[in-house]
Amino acid sequence: MNMTYEKFLDCLEQELHDLMKNGEEIRRVEVLKNNSVRLDGFSYRMPYRKEEPTVYVNHYYRKNMDMTDIREIATAVLQIQRESRKLPSEELNEVLHFDRMKDRIFYRLVSRERNRELLEKTPHVDWLDLSLVFYLRIPDHIIRNATALISRTHMERWEKTEEDLLLTASENMRSVPVFLHPLEQLLEEYGLDLSGSGLYVLSNSRKEFGAAVIVDQDVQKMCAERFGQSYHVIPSSIHELILIPSDQEMSRNDLDAMIRDVNRRCVSREEFLSDHAYYYDADEERLKF
Repeated sequence: MNMTYEKFLDCLEQELHDLMKNGEEIRRVEVLKNNSVRLDGFSYRMPYRKEEPTVYVNHYYRKNMDMTDIREIATAVLQIQRESRKLPSEELNEVLHFDRMKDRIFYRLVSRERNRELLEKTPHVDWLDLSLVFYLRIPDHIIRNATALISRTHMERWEKTEEDLLLTASENMRSVPVFLHPLEQLLEEYGLDLSGSGLYVLSNSRKEFGAAVIVDQDVQKMCAERFGQSYHVIPSSIHELILIPSDQEMSRNDLDAMIRDVNRRCVSREEFLSDHAYYYDADEERLKF
């Protein structure tokens, strides 16, 4: 059978309600993510707990699903949510305390144009034509390899300002090593030969939200010193940048056309950062667009 996405959500919601036990409560939610991407999920309300863990389900959908598939997905979603009950409430409440979380606050770069709705309710700092938003790295004993966007609710509960968050996040960003390597070295791992391209990849050692390392002026200068000249910055995605030393003969129009083409063919909507190049002037020690 061909199942529409909306039918998938309706059937999954009904199946979840059929599988619920007494005292459990589940509600369907839509969450706004980066670049106006909206994800559908189900929040699980636990008895005597304030937390409502959410499991997103978009990636489960296929057109040729049947009710057996729906039942398996519902069972998996409930299992994930019930596992969260095993965590002591005080551990989940760690995020309410700034002093416990301050070493886990970082920032990432997002497109200002594509995130206007999100930025209205999210602490942020404008940078060039982009914006910095703040996020928490959740402790692994709560959820492994997870992050959470910091909302105005967090900021108000902590009694902090955007400037406070920027100062804290900037200090923490420097604790994560910066990664700058020739692109050809990385592609060799995949059996691809791009010898002599003169392209470099800039990110962080985690390869997560690594484009934001360029915000640090010390990192900007370090790259110029490495190249011995000015350089172009290609916004590959929110996770990394491509740097091109200025002695590579490429016009701004050619660079922008290349970026738009790569974004269209290779970059997911949620990971898009920008559709044009930036330029670091080594003489002025300034990044421009």
